[in-house]
Amino acid sequence: MKKLLATMVLGLLFSGNVSAETLEKKRGNYIYNNLSFEYNECQHYFMIMSEAIRTNNPDPKLIKNYVDNSKLVGDIAFMYGEDANMSLDGMIARSKQISDKMLKSLSNNFANIAVLQVKYADLCKGLIESPELRNQYWINKANKKYP
Repeated sequence: MKKLLATMVLGLLFSGNVSAETLEKKRGNYIYNNLSFEYNECQHYFMIMSEAIRTNNPDPKLIKNYVDNSKLVGDIAFMYGEDANMSLDGMIARSKQISDKMLKSLSNNFANIAVLQVKYADLCKGLIESPELRNQYWINKANKKYP
């Protein structure tokens, strides 16, 4: 009887640790997936902005700034995607969906670039200038979703 009781207690202790790890993993995947998505959105926002500027006002310095920002946030999106256990195919597919959605919102016309600026400019600027704020936002959301 004592042996059975000891086995049950140990089993409960181990199952509690497994649940806690699973909960932490769920939170982590949630955080990293959402951050990856937002950084991926900003990657396309910056790239489309660079093309719109190239078309309407070919300022090489401004174009380079947007291209550099696109590369930076694209690398971060990929890193967070890996942390969320996304496959490369999954990240590529999501990236295409984001790009298609953004171009559609412009009616494939850079004259409508303000549509993207209104939606993404502040978020994307914040991701570059103070990423810790957005990280904390998703940490807080994950803690509420997976208490």
